[in-house]
Amino acid sequence: MAFIRRRRPAEEPERHPPARPWDLLQGVHAELAARLEEASSLGLLSDVDHVRIARAVSRAVAEPQWMRYVIDVLRATGGAAFLHPSGQRDLPVRFGRHKLDRKLTRLGVVTDEPRNPAELQGAEFALDQEMLRTSLLAIGPPGSGKTRGFALPIVEHLCLQSLANAASVVVIDPKGDDFAIPGWFDVDIDLANPDGSWGFDLYGGAATPEQAADRLAAALLPPGVSADATYYMDAAKNALYNALAPFHAARDAYPTIRQLLEMLRGEGSTVQSVRSRLKNQGRLKEYEHLLQSRTDQRGRRNDPATGLVERLGLLNRPTLVELLDEKPDKFRMSDINRPLRVRLALPEGMFPEAARILARLAVAQFVQVTSSPSADDAIFKGLVIDEAGRYVDDYVARGLQRVRSRNAGLVLLTQSLGDFPDELRRTVFSSTGCKAVFAGVNPDDAAYYSEFFGTHWVEELTMANTLGETETKGRSGHSTTWGPTGMSTTTHGKTNAEGTSRSIGASARQVERPLWSPGEIINDVPPGHALISLARPDGVRVPATLVNLRA
Repeated sequence: MAFIRRRRPAEEPERHPPARPWDLLQGVHAELAARLEEASSLGLLSDVDHVRIARAVSRAVAEPQWMRYVIDVLRATGGAAFLHPSGQRDLPVRFGRHKLDRKLTRLGVVTDEPRNPAELQGAEFALDQEMLRTSLLAIGPPGSGKTRGFALPIVEHLCLQSLANAASVVVIDPKGDDFAIPGWFDVDIDLANPDGSWGFDLYGGAATPEQAADRLAAALLPPGVSADATYYMDAAKNALYNALAPFHAARDAYPTIRQLLEMLRGEGSTVQSVRSRLKNQGRLKEYEHLLQSRTDQRGRRNDPATGLVERLGLLNRPTLVELLDEKPDKFRMSDINRPLRVRLALPEGMFPEAARILARLAVAQFVQVTSSPSADDAIFKGLVIDEAGRYVDDYVARGLQRVRSRNAGLVLLTQSLGDFPDELRRTVFSSTGCKAVFAGVNPDDAAYYSEFFGTHWVEELTMANTLGETETKGRSGHSTTWGPTGMSTTTHGKTNAEGTSRSIGASARQVERPLWSPGEIINDVPPGHALISLARPDGVRVPATLVNLRA
């Protein structure tokens, strides 16, 4: 299968050789094809150049009206044709190994563990980008290698694919330095460095005020803020919509943080300004009921916007206002419909609650944009989230299934399944097609993964001797139960007696055992290794495989 790179004799050809740009041009422009092939043989074309140019030529082959333009650009610029907007033809530094024309990134080497498929042992293990469409859940404690040994190669691969104009990637970095690699990203949003940072649009994924109100309210008020969560959230979303919709209609823009606070509180000149603009446009009657509803709510003892106002106030800090409202260059999540590399560094140590609000908002906006009918399916869109358990809400959990049909996927990294809200845990686990578990997980997480990895049949051999001692051993060698202590030992299913005891009987039966029991997941996964199970969107699956990520 394409995603497992097996060792094969050098003379054995690939069954599906990659499409090279000069091969695609043969029969269309032989001279240009020869020039590209010569440039490649001289090392003047990188793997990124190959994929980027082949992508442009493939489109021209499928849509002939583009062929003349493509040939003119190639003739004029050669290997620098169709550059990514950054102008980069490669990353300044690489840590992993990739096969970009196959959309593969190498993760490690399959160990010789007997529970691994025999035909894969010793082979290189690679992740197919198509598998990311089913989304991926990785669980491991700090220091287990899930960020550096696992997530970093995936991020690097998506950054390279973005330079080939084939993908966009958003990385949420709650520590602020795990992915801080110069030259890897086009957009850096960093709470710790607002002067050198891009801005972030609070409403960047919303096409309408309804969508903006739903996503912003959910980010501001995560699960657990009220005992009556459903009613409270619905009321808060309605209150926020009552403030957002008239403002957007009056100004054809969304409010800043301080303007939104004034709309919710009914203070300052903002509300009067909105009324005046709507009246001048002849639209006041259309929105008067929303403005009046907000006025009525403010007079109640249980104003549903009270929590919104307090939580939104956490963003009303000079540094955050600069980042969210005043930056001339501002990232909108809808921008990921073109090749783009984005890092959101949201260190919780500086603004704990504000960082979580923005992270939750960014994750929800990603799902909103990628599941929209207007999403560009021609490029893959990936979101990599460290400490994901704190940032996933019900909308995101349900969206994991939707985004796969729109050529998008999420990589969720977290220390434990317990980091996810109780009501979302099973939804998140069942909605992610790819799974990875690292050394040192807790028993509850190990039990989840053990059940998911399934069972296998083991031949269990039971022997008895003249002393009444029994020994039961699974033929697979990893499911063994010992009887009373004696001097007998088992080798390849045969009993050798020491002293005067001798075997007097044996029986065998087939029993079903977990492929990886919870105890084995906890104790038998070494540091620097991961148990990985992968799935493609078409249902093809790689079973649980122990991979050495350091090899």
